[in-house]
Amino acid sequence: MILLRDRSNLYGHYVPSQGAAIFFLIFFGILTLIHVFFIYSRKRKFPIIIVIGGLFEVIGHASRAYSRHHLSEIVPFSIQIILILLAPILFAAGIYMFLGRLIRSSGCPNLSPIRTTWITKIFLCGDIFCFLVQLAGASRLIKPKTQKDVKLGENIILGGLVLQIIIFLFFVVIAAIFHRRYRRDKQASESNGLLQQQLYTLYVCSGLVLVRSIFRLLEYKTGQNGYLMSHEWPAYTFDVALMAAVMAITLNWYRGSLEPDNGGAYSQELR
Repeated sequence: MILLRDRSNLYGHYVPSQGAAIFFLIFFGILTLIHVFFIYSRKRKFPIIIVIGGLFEVIGHASRAYSRHHLSEIVPFSIQIILILLAPILFAAGIYMFLGRLIRSSGCPNLSPIRTTWITKIFLCGDIFCFLVQLAGASRLIKPKTQKDVKLGENIILGGLVLQIIIFLFFVVIAAIFHRRYRRDKQASESNGLLQQQLYTLYVCSGLVLVRSIFRLLEYKTGQNGYLMSHEWPAYTFDVALMAAVMAITLNWYRGSLEPDNGGAYSQELR
């Protein structure tokens, strides 16, 4: 992160790896294009939010690769900080939206502890708020005048991350309650194995986003001179790679129809 004592290298203790940035730039670019293909061919709109997150990652890593030989330039440094930090919030939004559609397509919306019309609205509003809080914190880290400004920006991001984790844990509880009730309905669960498989992929993606959020929480908590922020590999291991996995796993969500079928059962036909 920004070290006020060394403005010649905005990354502080290390020089960013251009090779790693280019690798993930290409990887996220490929995943984003695949999502675009399926959105068009399967005529689904909600994964567009995942595509936007993928574009955030692509642009962020392009800026990071450029920064390798332009360590003092504030614009590419700012772009990569903001976009890579905020992209997972968009992936989380996609996860929220997918659960709402799964519940509606199950034919058993009464099993949800929250009305399906409110699930997406509640969690998306929380997601947007977290987005704005973390954006405000990241903007303060772009060109701080004092160490106090840096600390304030980090604390704002910390607050946004804590709130994001709380909201996400609540979301997982809601999904688990629905899933448990759904499995107790033998007729529905036995005829709808694909829906349960999709719920498991949703849990995996949720777990990856949670791990990433916890990592970022620890990173900002330990500060500029902490190990996590003063070394590059943890960010790639516990943030970037996990978000790439989320984008890859969500490709599975294009299986089946998300419209109620045969009396409400989630269609296992690949459409």
